[in-house]
Amino acid sequence: MGHEARQGRRTLLVGFAGALLGVLVTASVLGGETFRRQTADASDIAYIPVERMTLPVMGASGPHGYVVVAFTLEVPRTRRAWVRDRLPVVRHAVNAAAWQSGLVAESDDRLDIESTRAALLVAARSALGPSNVRQVRILTAVPV
Repeated sequence: MGHEARQGRRTLLVGFAGALLGVLVTASVLGGETFRRQTADASDIAYIPVERMTLPVMGASGPHGYVVVAFTLEVPRTRRAWVRDRLPVVRHAVNAAAWQSGLVAESDDRLDIESTRAALLVAARSALGPSNVRQVRILTAVPV
């Protein structure tokens, strides 16, 4: 292999390495910004666990059985202590909603987790206000 061919390959490799380095630096800068935004958003969130609750599985003629549900409330970090102090109010709202309006409904012999989560969210927001509860995360739902 001649000197010019080696020099040409070396130049090509250096150019390729420079381009690859440029792509990696650009991706890390842009990705870093996204990561910083996600971290800032996540740092504003606190999760407050709610003790397990036994809720009725309601049918047309009344309770068909019961389900034990454990869930957390996703709240603004600045409201964490305030929400934690008011968990009995949330538990009361969830219990009242379950018995009065069929919070947990059985369909096709299955528990509809998404509608249960939505109903828990409505009950928690009615007890604490919509700005104080961002989301409800169901941890477990076990029929009894």
